[in-house]
Amino acid sequence: MAASTGVVAEIQHYCIQDGPGTRTTVFLKGCPLNCSWCHNPEMIGPKIEIWYDERKCTSCGLCIEACPADAIRGFLDTRDILWDLCTAGDGCVKCVEACPTKAMGVVGKLLDVDTVVDEILVDKAFYRRSGGGACISGGEPLMQAEFSTAVLKECQDRLVNTAVETSCFAKWEKVEELAKYTDLFLIDLKHMDSDKHQESTGVPNTLIRQNVSKLAEMGKKIRIRLPIIPGYNDDESNLRKTAVFMVDNNIKYIDLLAFHTIGEYKYTKLGKDYSCADIEPPTDEEMLAHRTLFDSYGLEGTIGGTDIQPF
Repeated sequence: MAASTGVVAEIQHYCIQDGPGTRTTVFLKGCPLNCSWCHNPEMIGPKIEIWYDERKCTSCGLCIEACPADAIRGFLDTRDILWDLCTAGDGCVKCVEACPTKAMGVVGKLLDVDTVVDEILVDKAFYRRSGGGACISGGEPLMQAEFSTAVLKECQDRLVNTAVETSCFAKWEKVEELAKYTDLFLIDLKHMDSDKHQESTGVPNTLIRQNVSKLAEMGKKIRIRLPIIPGYNDDESNLRKTAVFMVDNNIKYIDLLAFHTIGEYKYTKLGKDYSCADIEPPTDEEMLAHRTLFDSYGLEGTIGGTDIQPF
């Protein structure tokens, strides 16, 4: 039986980077990977979380008084949050409710399938005009596979095109079931070397490559999404191995996504360390050179994942 509820981090409307046309993207919490460069760290943990924005804090102390777990300490000009003691994952958000300046916030909410689909259908007219639809992203949709599958099925039943952005790191049975209701897979490939992949994501890539190949054998529409991380996966050898893997699996489209540090402050809000602050984003010229390399293999794609055409 399909899961009737899921932990949703955010639902964004009018997205143009999550498949062809205009899309409504549902971001789910929970990811089995822990990529050091992740710009959405609030979506890695599977449970509801609290985050704290010190820029909005007036040190009034109301959050300290409200917290039943004694996880918030300090007063006046100091504020220490003992994240290990926080019970937001069990549903407590009393500090958020008490905060008058919204310095405390909630990441994630428990929603049912009908609520999510109703939100997606709000933009149905835009899907018809643009060739868009719904996209399930994350986090990792396969961490909540039953819920994701239920939402996708309901979308298809309502004649809404469906896309899934995934790492494909999951048991094949989950991927195969999800594929029944997915029109387009946007699959992240971080690195072709399994050891290097595990070094910066926490997991090897063997299962990912196997699942991608199986989806290709099924004839599913696939776009590879390659985050370009300088010094990690932007060397010519890795890029060529990625291109060869795509050609071998008859995958024709790739989106090159340049590393950026836009999400750095999110780590501070979650009480986490950010390890990529010293990495310089690739230049436009470097990104164009990478795109030219993939062009030489007869592959099509974008820089940035925008203006994707239906296929």
